[in-house]
Amino acid sequence: MMNLTSRHAATMALPLLFALATAVPAQQAPADSTVGRRRIQPFPAFGSAPETGLQFGLTVLSVFEPPAMRHARPASVVATALRSTKGQTRVSIEGERWSANNDRRLQGLLAWQKFPLPYYGLGATSPEQAKELYTPTGVEATASVQQRLRGAWYALATARFLSQDITPDSATGALALNTRIVGRTGGRVGELGLGVLRDSRDFVFNPTRGTFAQLTYAVSAEATGSEFAYERLRFDARKYASLGGEHVLAWQAQLIGTTGAPPFDQLALVGGGDIMRGYARGRYREAWFTAAQVEYRSPIRRRLGMVAFAGAGTVASTAGGLADFVEGTLLPTYGAGARIQIDARQRTAVRVDYGRGTKGASGLYIGFNQAF
Repeated sequence: MMNLTSRHAATMALPLLFALATAVPAQQAPADSTVGRRRIQPFPAFGSAPETGLQFGLTVLSVFEPPAMRHARPASVVATALRSTKGQTRVSIEGERWSANNDRRLQGLLAWQKFPLPYYGLGATSPEQAKELYTPTGVEATASVQQRLRGAWYALATARFLSQDITPDSATGALALNTRIVGRTGGRVGELGLGVLRDSRDFVFNPTRGTFAQLTYAVSAEATGSEFAYERLRFDARKYASLGGEHVLAWQAQLIGTTGAPPFDQLALVGGGDIMRGYARGRYREAWFTAAQVEYRSPIRRRLGMVAFAGAGTVASTAGGLADFVEGTLLPTYGAGARIQIDARQRTAVRVDYGRGTKGASGLYIGFNQAF
């Protein structure tokens, strides 16, 4: 599933919504079942954040609806370029393609970035005054193959490569002085993973009913081309229920855990545009992370819709520590957003969300399609 809020994008963003006014109307589906339909839509965007200054760039979304005779979900490619007045840059291209009858799915990402992120230390009680910035510079590539086993069940194989240098913005901060922080200067990561998933969603971009659940286990070691040895477990479960018409109630639960000696920036991170909206990505980080959220989605008028969401999560150094809550470690999140439909047939849309967290944390996000 494509989600176009960049993992490294600033949390304060102001989209150029007037770009929608120039959108080319969706083409009518051809009567010939052997002919597909393609839609390409560019979106200029601006953003701002204290660590980046003004951001500006362009995102282009391309969706290809296969011929009806293939009985396949749409393929999509998204290209994004962002630049800031302080010299930070991220360029990426991401895509996915389904085979006939949705038996196989191929997905890939290639990105280059020089983009800052905050570091506050580890744990759910890391103080605000510990904040420092670091800038990773390098390339990331991911690929996955999803193969149907039976019905809605699929096997999954994944690969990920990351090579980057990390520069701390402060010569007196923890990242510059604490040699015990794994990966503080960057390095090379290579991950190979296997998993299983169930996908019975009626739409990929904006589901109204069905289930998505995925469990993956990945290994990073010298044999996989990595400079770091660790293991990662990831579980992501989502449920969608139609309340009638276009009204939808969606739930998501997520668990991420790492063991071994992962780099500090490969630990489980809180924040971003999908789950735990309202927190800057990396505001909290640890070996283990869990979160849950619920979202109500409602139409307003024509192409315009709205959502309201709420959830909570936390991080811990061990899996058992996730349930050992102490005062202040359960991190709430809540907010609302707008949806502006691009293509009625494939239910693609631009989304704008504003989320809030604890201790004044907040963020404004722009992306394509739903957060989950």
